[in-house]
Amino acid sequence: MHRIAMGKGRLGMQHNRIIQLLATVSVVTVVGAGMYWQHRLTPLTKTKVKATTIPTVFVAGDYARAFSTDGFVHRLSGAKLMTKALVVHVTYHGHLNIQQYAPLRHNPTIQVVFADNHHPARQARQLAVVMQHLKQHYHVNTFNAVGHSSGGNIIFDYLANTAHQTVQPRIHKFVTIASTYPHPEVALSKLPSNLPILNIAGQIWQTAGDGEVRLKGVLAFSTALKQHGFKPKTTIMHGGPLTVEHSMLHINPAVDREIVTFLYQ
Repeated sequence: MHRIAMGKGRLGMQHNRIIQLLATVSVVTVVGAGMYWQHRLTPLTKTKVKATTIPTVFVAGDYARAFSTDGFVHRLSGAKLMTKALVVHVTYHGHLNIQQYAPLRHNPTIQVVFADNHHPARQARQLAVVMQHLKQHYHVNTFNAVGHSSGGNIIFDYLANTAHQTVQPRIHKFVTIASTYPHPEVALSKLPSNLPILNIAGQIWQTAGDGEVRLKGVLAFSTALKQHGFKPKTTIMHGGPLTVEHSMLHINPAVDREIVTFLYQ
């Protein structure tokens, strides 16, 4: 009986040591992750921008939900560079449900989230309804637009079809991230000729692109813009898969800095 009790005691001590080891590893992991993320946020802590009332509309890519643009808004509002203002949910049938978190001041953000998030042409038509509503009911007369992946295509198609309609607000600046635009020539002729455009691409190390979209395809848009008299700013984000892979670009603070300085400096 004494030997059995001693065996149980050793097992208990080993079990406690394992628990303590796992707890230590967990704490180190959490602290390390926090320190790493704070390091990544450094570009935003050193960024200064002007405060305006021009809202920025965020549109995410294929199959994206609200979290795809939540990161932009969370980081930029946390750094006091923008203010989370509106989230517009668009139903499958195009009805709007709008949540307001703050007045449209201090570089306000407007996230547009589509229930039908896999049909860019239809989403572009629905975006026209959103923007007309924002002009009529929220006095949005001028806006910036940021699109990631097919979100850029949605914004581009919307602009090409509505840029000259007086019921629509006026585009101020356009940011496109990891988007390609096959044969954009006709649509470009319909955009405001002096529209400032920032074209962001990702390149994983020395590969052909961001793992999903080829760099050549993204840069072709800048070439087409220049051929039509635009003066785009083109930025290539270099790094590893954890920072510049296609789906990581919209959670990269360095990309945030490029966006906010382009829009508000």
